[in-house]
Amino acid sequence: MRIGPGSFPLRSLRALLLILAALAALTLSLPAQAAAVRSVEWTSTAVGAAPAQDAQWQTYDLPLRWTSRPGESIRAVALRLRVQLDAVPTQAWAVLLSHASTGGRISVNGRMVGEIQTADARTEVRWRRPHLLSIDPSLLVAGENTILIQTAYRGGVHVLADVEVGPLAEVGSSYDRQHLASSILPWIGGTLAACFALIFALLWMRRRDATIALVTLASLFWVLRSAFFLFETVPAGAGVWLDALFYVANGGFAVVITLVLLRLAGRGSTRAAWIAGLYAALGPLLLLVTDGQASPHLDLLWVPGLIGMVVVGLLYALLSRVRKHESLQIVVITATTVAIAAALYDYGLAQGWLRDATMLTLHWAGPLLLLALATPVVDRFVRVLREAEGARNDLESRVREREQMLKRNYERLREGERLQATASERQRIMQDMHDGLGTQLVSSLMLVERGALTQAQVAQVLRESIDDMRLAIDALAQGNSDLLAALGNLRYRMEPRFRAAGIELIWDARQMPEELNINPDAVLPILRIVQESLTNALKHSGARAVSVALQVTQTGEEAPVLQIRITDNGKGIAGERVGGRGLMNMRSRANKIGGTLTLESVPGTGTRVNFVYSLSEYHTGLTRTSTQLGLNTEAIIERFREGES
Repeated sequence: MRIGPGSFPLRSLRALLLILAALAALTLSLPAQAAAVRSVEWTSTAVGAAPAQDAQWQTYDLPLRWTSRPGESIRAVALRLRVQLDAVPTQAWAVLLSHASTGGRISVNGRMVGEIQTADARTEVRWRRPHLLSIDPSLLVAGENTILIQTAYRGGVHVLADVEVGPLAEVGSSYDRQHLASSILPWIGGTLAACFALIFALLWMRRRDATIALVTLASLFWVLRSAFFLFETVPAGAGVWLDALFYVANGGFAVVITLVLLRLAGRGSTRAAWIAGLYAALGPLLLLVTDGQASPHLDLLWVPGLIGMVVVGLLYALLSRVRKHESLQIVVITATTVAIAAALYDYGLAQGWLRDATMLTLHWAGPLLLLALATPVVDRFVRVLREAEGARNDLESRVREREQMLKRNYERLREGERLQATASERQRIMQDMHDGLGTQLVSSLMLVERGALTQAQVAQVLRESIDDMRLAIDALAQGNSDLLAALGNLRYRMEPRFRAAGIELIWDARQMPEELNINPDAVLPILRIVQESLTNALKHSGARAVSVALQVTQTGEEAPVLQIRITDNGKGIAGERVGGRGLMNMRSRANKIGGTLTLESVPGTGTRVNFVYSLSEYHTGLTRTSTQLGLNTEAIIERFREGES
């Protein structure tokens, strides 16, 4: 991984180094000691009793560590410390007991100055915090001063270390620093670890990643470890279980950190996980089996194994990355190295090898290691978010390009449809003009040229041609689909002719809707069928009345049907004329648009023409306007009407 000036790992490393420097300065700085006690005198006493006048005192160097077997009865001891003063102080003094694990009753020159809870029949005491007791200057004398600690203890390892006597201001600052390291830092570390556990547990629920799960487990183990330092007084007999939980927390944390390092190196071994887990479980199991008697041996031998496990994991991760020409995140390397150093420091302190050391350092190194291990997860999460945002932007760009392309294709398709519709409409108009007006004019011209028509017949032919042109114009003028309006215009033109001939024209459209839009290709053929029927009745029927009945009917779920009946009460049609050319043309027009035409005629009674046309979805759905087709039919109609007038 490349690390630049603004990269996330480098910023994290800088912050980590600043925190390390501040905590190291706080933890490892030596206080200005007014009078540091270097040795202590020891003698056994009865529980609650002062040492005898002839007691045998044994002298030991501080720090003093002594052990007793678990399960033994409560024992008592008197610890005597001597302090030399050149003169009686005038300001308040104090005694600081940095590590007095058993507590006790403290007196100066035979006068009690304070008491710290000690073990009794119902309670076990394991003080880890420092204790500060003020001394009245009147109790001190020039020369030798004696500080006596009377204490009781149960089984386990007990410590008296780092006793300071001096002015209250100087000793008080040392007390504040030690109280922060021994009491407040475990609280802070446990709280941070609990926050990490909650955050990464939520992330793991969203994304089942093994590294996130391991960081969550490491945080939970650290919460358990921090809780151990917060319980300093426990019920009698519960101490061994509390120690077992502490061993579980240390072992579990070391195993999980090792597995995380291996995963960050790109190697995950089930065998290594089992071996590490079994070794971590060995410590608490031996502690419980021996009822706590193996505690000193485990502290001496088992704890270094946990530290070595993490060292092996770090070295393996580094070597694996070197072989692959990759680099492990520098934040993880730094934090792991510092945590290993802190663990070794605390181990030396626990074994009494560091005489001037007073405070545990793993309290702050552990949470920093958790923070560093979270860095790759957060870095990967940020990278995934950036990749997702880039993919989203790329997708939006592609969608916009597709939309533009579809829009262009749609415009081209609409233009093509418009051109096709225009061409189809022109073809239909040409076909209608050719089949109707064109054919009639050509045939009439041939007759005129041969002189076969009289002037009246020529006028009749021209009148019929004009009627046919009017019919075509009506079909175009109604938006190509409104049949009722076109039929109304036809009725308007035919009624005067019937009236002049003395024939009553009855028009019944009560069963029709207000508007009927059908296939534009069917409008003109239907008008011609009706016009041809009315013209035949006017010329040949000899009727007194002609009726036109229009209706739309529907049966069940079938498509609606348009029915047109044209009936006269004339003389009827002779049998040999029923299949005439005019009727054949009418049937042909009906068949072309999907309709049917039948003729019923009884000589002497009259004739009925029945036309049936299905108004299916296909026919009713095709509605077009002349403006859509680009035809200026309104101008054509207007010019025709002006010529008519």
